[in-house]
Amino acid sequence: MWNARLLGEEMKENHDTGFLNYYSSVLAYEATRDPKYRAGGLRAAARLKQLYNPATQLVASWEVNGDDTIIDTLMNLQIWWWATRETGDAGWRDLGLRHALRSAAWQVREDGSVAQSVHYNPGDNRQEFRSSGSLIAFANHAPAGAAVFTHTHQGYASDTSWSRGTAWCVYGLVEAARATGDAGVLATAEKVAGYSIAHLPADGVPWYDFDDEGVHFRNRDSSAAAILAGGLLRLSELSKDAAHAAGYRREGEHIVQSLIDRYLTPVAAGDPTPPGVLRHGSGTRPHDGMLTYGDYFLLESLLWLESHPR
Repeated sequence: MWNARLLGEEMKENHDTGFLNYYSSVLAYEATRDPKYRAGGLRAAARLKQLYNPATQLVASWEVNGDDTIIDTLMNLQIWWWATRETGDAGWRDLGLRHALRSAAWQVREDGSVAQSVHYNPGDNRQEFRSSGSLIAFANHAPAGAAVFTHTHQGYASDTSWSRGTAWCVYGLVEAARATGDAGVLATAEKVAGYSIAHLPADGVPWYDFDDEGVHFRNRDSSAAAILAGGLLRLSELSKDAAHAAGYRREGEHIVQSLIDRYLTPVAAGDPTPPGVLRHGSGTRPHDGMLTYGDYFLLESLLWLESHPR
């Protein structure tokens, strides 16, 4: 019923056409083999290609010939990894690999922290850039296809590491490495994973921003924890270093257990929240509540652990 609202709308969506249609139409097709879901998934792949700019080698997040790509877009590449497998057309894989490599180069810092957004010259030498709904005048002397500046839509500051974006980065790069076998992508995934683990609180659930530990944005984000756990568990399968692989598995399990023990309802006697959902998700600060994708990725990690016993 819900998926019917997405079918046929794929070509109108922004970069989240990958998110929206991978987790609905693609998974529905794999479960049912109904051709209408396959067609929806392939339309979403085609829409993502419309947003890809050969000059920057990135998918623009919001519009064709846009000047902004956010780190979340790495997760949307899953529609291309599936399209490659489904059609046998390696062109989808090649586009995704180019995006993953460029995102790793422009949005992952040397210490493994992550810039949520990068603005660039898409090829027209524009002097105004759209950012979080605003039009910003910014003197641009960068050549066509070059980066201009980084910033954040949701994090604390442009030079910090928003925790959910960092989690998207780990998970997205891991899936890119799995799909392409690229060693550089895998190495970057491990670098971001290392940064994330080193900056987690004791209970494994990050503050809303890794660089602002509850000082200004007094929020944890249980959804970031659930996404990060999924990325770490999958990374434990790919890492070539046995000690690192064991550490990723151990930390992924720790986060999952902590979410169940401390954040999954009921969290206290008399908790009026329906049972079995995560509390303390923060979509955008200062929101503190429940997020569907926190619940989804916790369930996904539990299913992964069930199918991957030690």
